[in-house]
Amino acid sequence: MTLQTLANAALIVLLVGWIGIRQLSWRPILVGKMWRLPIVFAAIGLFTLSGAHGASSMTAIDAALLALELVIALGVGAAMGAIANIRAFSPGDDAPDAPRFESRTGWVGLALWLVFIGVRVGIDFWAGALGSHLAATTGVIFVMVAANRVARTAVIGARVSRLASVAPVAAGAR
Repeated sequence: MTLQTLANAALIVLLVGWIGIRQLSWRPILVGKMWRLPIVFAAIGLFTLSGAHGASSMTAIDAALLALELVIALGVGAAMGAIANIRAFSPGDDAPDAPRFESRTGWVGLALWLVFIGVRVGIDFWAGALGSHLAATTGVIFVMVAANRVARTAVIGARVSRLASVAPVAAGAR
């Protein structure tokens, strides 16, 4: 087992735990703030990939595995956004940028997250078996988590926008 494999495993465990806890708890929806994590993760991933061994010589296997993983990451993220429970939020703050809704995906969201991580680990092993070094790098983990969070945020943002336009929360009703 290489140091890279151990680092990837530790990163995956941390991400599973952190995002898993977030799946189960009600969190205020601030769509602008929700975009920060995917942007930061994408930047870290792309920066890490730019220095990765073999990044300048992407093979067809690398491209195919990355495309497959990207489709899965976006699909699972969109599903997480679609199944999220959304409810009115009453923080007692009448500021115009105060959250009006909160969400959680619950156990189904956690299960989807674990499926996504399982697929990621499977693709990592598959990439190694096929000789793909790029698709098995830590940078790809960050990029795929970012893609997952982008899809989730986009779906939740669209749902909240529809909810706010259909049933606006009165200023005094918070």
